[in-house]
Amino acid sequence: MTLKTISSRDNPLVKRFAALSRSAPARKRDGMCLLEGEHLAQSYVERVGKLEIIAIRDGGGTGALTPGQAELAQRSREAVLVAPALFDSLSTLVSPTGMFAVATVPAPPALATTGFVLALDEVQDPGNVGTLIRTAAAAGVAQVWLSQGCAFAWSVKTLRASQGAHFHTQVLEDVGLPAALAAFKGERWATLPRDIGGVKTVSLFDARFSKNSALVLSNEGHGLSPVVLPALTGGLRIPMAAGVESLNVATAGAIVLYSIFGQQLSVQKAIAYW
Repeated sequence: MTLKTISSRDNPLVKRFAALSRSAPARKRDGMCLLEGEHLAQSYVERVGKLEIIAIRDGGGTGALTPGQAELAQRSREAVLVAPALFDSLSTLVSPTGMFAVATVPAPPALATTGFVLALDEVQDPGNVGTLIRTAAAAGVAQVWLSQGCAFAWSVKTLRASQGAHFHTQVLEDVGLPAALAAFKGERWATLPRDIGGVKTVSLFDARFSKNSALVLSNEGHGLSPVVLPALTGGLRIPMAAGVESLNVATAGAIVLYSIFGQQLSVQKAIAYW
């Protein structure tokens, strides 16, 4: 496969890459995301479809592609080589991976009313949001809901933290959590330090979960938004050793998600056995 090489900053594609890599508003406006590295791009083509554009660092100056790069170029509407110095200036990484791609953000589906759902209430750190999406996908979560005030789901940092998990679950942004949770036909849990606003809490070790479970995780700074409390059916306390007051939201989320996932798997095995 022979690709044209771009070496000028004035090239329209270079300007587009630069805008998308540095501007979240530009990505939101165009409905695009920037995928750095073969792993993210491969996850996209396997689960979603064709890439819009792929740019490959012309490291050797020969135009030769690795098998992985050649495959992704075939799965893209347009593929180009970029001169090394120019490519490195466009990358958002300290150590560029050698390729990045522009892809269309998948269209959001309808909000789930059953199944396994993770809802994030104003979780603002993109690393935490990406890690939670990654953990949710691994734990069999069908949808991840992000309220207004959450970090942008399709930012470069969030995508990097999720390592392609965006394309193994469904991610919905700007979700009105009170209404979405109220419409959910199942249990609606949130991690809480104690009984709050009429919501009774139970130790995670004592909780029993059904196949229709929604888990709400909140901003570490100010906690759960008061408007979400009436939509909950219960709160979960994570037992901790004396003197330890809290956990990072991504860590707390992983503990609870796998507790729910484990109980769901146990029920499925029991049903299959009988």
